[in-house]
Amino acid sequence: MTGFFSNSRRPAAPDHSRAVLTTALVIGLVIRLAILWQTPGLVTKIVDEQQYSQIARSIAAGDGFAWHAGAPTSIRPPLYPAMLAAIWTAAGSENLQAVRVIQILLALATTALVYVLGARLYGPVVGRWAAAVCWLYPSFIFFNFLILTETLFTLLLVAFVLLTVLLVQTPRARLAVACGVVLGLAALTRSILWPLPLLLCPLLAMVIRAPLARRIALPCLVAIGYTLVVAPWAIRNTRLQGVPTVVDTMGGMNLRMGNYEYTPEDRMWDAVALTGEQSWVYGIDADLRGQQITEGRKEKWAQHKALAFIAAHPGLTLRRSFIKFADFWGLEREFMAGVQSGLYAPARWFEVLASAVIVLAYVAIVISGAAGMWLAGPDDWRMQLLVLLPVLLIMGGHTIVFGHSRYHLPLMPILGVYAAALWAKAPAYGLSHGVVRIGAAISVTALLAVWIRQVAVVDVARISSLLNHVG
Repeated sequence: MTGFFSNSRRPAAPDHSRAVLTTALVIGLVIRLAILWQTPGLVTKIVDEQQYSQIARSIAAGDGFAWHAGAPTSIRPPLYPAMLAAIWTAAGSENLQAVRVIQILLALATTALVYVLGARLYGPVVGRWAAAVCWLYPSFIFFNFLILTETLFTLLLVAFVLLTVLLVQTPRARLAVACGVVLGLAALTRSILWPLPLLLCPLLAMVIRAPLARRIALPCLVAIGYTLVVAPWAIRNTRLQGVPTVVDTMGGMNLRMGNYEYTPEDRMWDAVALTGEQSWVYGIDADLRGQQITEGRKEKWAQHKALAFIAAHPGLTLRRSFIKFADFWGLEREFMAGVQSGLYAPARWFEVLASAVIVLAYVAIVISGAAGMWLAGPDDWRMQLLVLLPVLLIMGGHTIVFGHSRYHLPLMPILGVYAAALWAKAPAYGLSHGVVRIGAAISVTALLAVWIRQVAVVDVARISSLLNHVG
């Protein structure tokens, strides 16, 4: 089936995918090793990096998941700081290069899983093209060298999607448990995924082709695997914070920052810097007078205030959601912004080349992936639902909270699979039904509108500054 409806197949064509993948693996490895050689002195520059490192130091020192001895926290999901602590215990305290080597290996593992996912959905040719895209994708290379969750979370997200596909294709109890366990690990890396079982398990019960008892039992095993991973951490957090807290305490706070009177409509995440009466936390002391204000109670207060604001201002919320959607799918400019703000100081030729390659690769993959989602979907419609479910949850969550282009990065391997499928099946997509072609056209047009808005309204000053700097 091409897209959602048709069943056309392209004629046989010469298969260069093996050579492409081999070449991509060599080039990607050489680039990473060259950057690794140049980054022994690169320290944590971003606030998120510094917070993950601070918590990891506390874990490695035996003080637990805390800012320091006697100051336990639930502000961040636990898995990434725990990984940092494990690496530093084995390789030496705060050895950032060791972390980067491990993240390169995780990226290689992600590439292997992308190949299997593409092969399972379409065949080995698409799998090899998609793996080549994943390994060479410029922003993945960049984030391999940052002390952030992207590399680990992308691996776990792809592994989870692959396991759901395998579970539906070959229903097995061990696959169901593994699916739940990996989803739990992904949720403990990025809390955006923790509600997913509420949608996934009913969907699995509907799409698994097996006797009724098995269709019920397998989703239950998924839920059990997930619960075994997440529940101990949720119990610890709830006891610590004095209110129900599943993964972290950032969710409600971020929701408040993206949904209150003074939320900036350009770079909504900058609400964290506002002070005084414009601060997102203004009024909490009066509202919670007499209570111990833990991180958890602060989050629940922020969540309540944000939801009340959303209910009272539906029109403004809708308009902001369009802006957040645009920010989420915005051009990848983190490297460019980091150079301009002085976080990184590469050679000038590298600044320009890397910035251009990052943006062009993103545009090419997202447009191809968005079109391929419609025009070259898997033959089995159930696979389409399973693959898109986490995409929609992550995109929808950030559209409600606040979007940042960094948050779409873990979805790029999935878009890469769709892009590879489109390239492999290009002669057939013209035979798709009109509604599918219209859907592809709308998706691509919306993305182009997002980028035009970003360049014309948001990034003119940033691009001008870069050109002046290079000149």
